[in-house]
Amino acid sequence: MNPVNILLVDDQPAKLLSYEVILEELEENLIKAQSAREAFEHLLRTEIAVILVDVCMPEQDGFELVSMIRQHPRYQNTPIIFVSAVMLAEPDRLRGYAVGAVDYVSVPIVPEVLRAKVRVFADLYRKTRELERLNADLEARVRQRTAELETSAAQLRELNEDLEHRIDQRTREREEALAQLFKRRSSTRSAT
Repeated sequence: MNPVNILLVDDQPAKLLSYEVILEELEENLIKAQSAREAFEHLLRTEIAVILVDVCMPEQDGFELVSMIRQHPRYQNTPIIFVSAVMLAEPDRLRGYAVGAVDYVSVPIVPEVLRAKVRVFADLYRKTRELERLNADLEARVRQRTAELETSAAQLRELNEDLEHRIDQRTREREEALAQLFKRRSSTRSAT
């Protein structure tokens, strides 16, 4: 099983370290960013399977960051989990879902819960990529088989045309032979 890239975005190094400790047993590639700018640098250079974003950051809050991430075509469907140390009111949660988050984790983090959520999305990413690969293989095989069938059909058309030509030729030869035979019989009868 190939490890996937998980992006951890939080402005506090201690929180990034705690996420890293919690998630290290998943044996995935953990990439850390302390700002939206740093997160985007990673997103543009690397294929990311799951993103964890802190809701409260000084330069740009998590809602703005997620909204910007969702505008990039490659990351429109990437699972994004918000991590929040403050108790979010329902409107804030709804805002998070509206900008593109798929889940929330509250601080204090329950390690098993965070690992389970990230594992599900990482596995989903792997299965989606495998499905894409299998579909690409299938499409290639269909194209190859279609080309083979088109070649066979063309060969069949040529053989059919050749057969029709030979039948026409034989029919003409037979008609000519019958005409000559009829002509000879007619001339033999007239001579007698």
